[in-house]
Amino acid sequence: MDESCPNPRKFSYQTLACATNNFSEKDKLGEGATGSVFKGFLRELSCSVAVKRIVFGSKYGMESYLPEVKVLTKLKHENLVNLVGWSCNKKELLIVYEFVANKTLEYHLFKETVLLTWGRRKTIARGLASALLYLHEEREQSVLHCDIKSDNILLDSNFSPKLCDFGLARPAEHEQESGYPTVLTGAPGYLAPECKTSGKATKESDIYSFGVVVLQMACGKPAVEQFQENGMKFELKLVDWVCEKIERGESVSAVADPRLGLSYDEKEMEQLIFVGLSCANPNPYDRPSIWEVIKMLKC
Repeated sequence: MDESCPNPRKFSYQTLACATNNFSEKDKLGEGATGSVFKGFLRELSCSVAVKRIVFGSKYGMESYLPEVKVLTKLKHENLVNLVGWSCNKKELLIVYEFVANKTLEYHLFKETVLLTWGRRKTIARGLASALLYLHEEREQSVLHCDIKSDNILLDSNFSPKLCDFGLARPAEHEQESGYPTVLTGAPGYLAPECKTSGKATKESDIYSFGVVVLQMACGKPAVEQFQENGMKFELKLVDWVCEKIERGESVSAVADPRLGLSYDEKEMEQLIFVGLSCANPNPYDRPSIWEVIKMLKC
C-alpha cells in the first residue's frame, strides 16, 4: 500500500463512485462472500484501492455489516489487507481496502502458468499463520475470520500473503449474535464439519480452513473436486483425498503437487502435509492452536 494512504477515514459516495468509474464492470475484480469488489484510484491520496460494495437486502441491513468496519479499523498486521476507509448510506456500504496487485493464491496455484515455487509456498503458509496468530491471540479482542480460503489470500509483489475479505469476520465473543451473516456461507471444502450442524464459528473452525489452504499449497489441488461416474455427480474433498492416500501408506510424492517436480524438500513437504491434516482434523478439539501451528511451521 502506498505510504501516502493515511489511517482509515470516511469517504463520500461520490468520491468512491468517481474512483471506480461508477462501479463499472471493467473495473470489477470479483465477487466476495458479501459483495462485489472493484478497483479504483483515489486521486486525493494518489493510491489504488479495492472497493467492496455491499448492497443491503431485506435480511441484513446496515446494522449487520457495520461491525465489519469496526473490526477492520482496529486491525493492523503485515499479512492483513489494510483498510483505507468506508462510506455508508441507507442502501449500501462501501469498504475501501489497499489494492494488492499480484492476484490471489488461488490464481497462482491453479491459473497462472508460472510455477509458484516451494520456497514461496512455505513463506505464504507462515505469513498466513502469523495473520491468524494476530487475529486469534495477539489482540485484546480476538477476531474470527470465518472465510479463509485461497481466493481470499492476496499476494503482494514479494509474494507475501495478505488475508482479505472480512465480510464474515466477527469478534470471537459475538460469534452467535443474530446480526451477523451466518457462518454457513463459508466456501465448500473449507468449512469445518461441525459448522454445518452448529452454525457457530470458532478459532478451531478458522484453523480447519487454514489447514485446507495448507494442503492446497502442498498438493496443488482445489478444496473440492467434482466429477461424474456412470452419470452420477460426485464431490471429493481435498482433505479426504489426502487422508486416503496417507492411510494407504503412499509416499509424499503421491500427494505432492506434480508441478513442483523434484524442486521441494521431501521432509518439508511431509511436515507441511502433517500441519494441513492436523489443522483439518474432523474433531475440533484435536486441532492444534495457532501457537502450535507456528511452532510446527518453524521446524
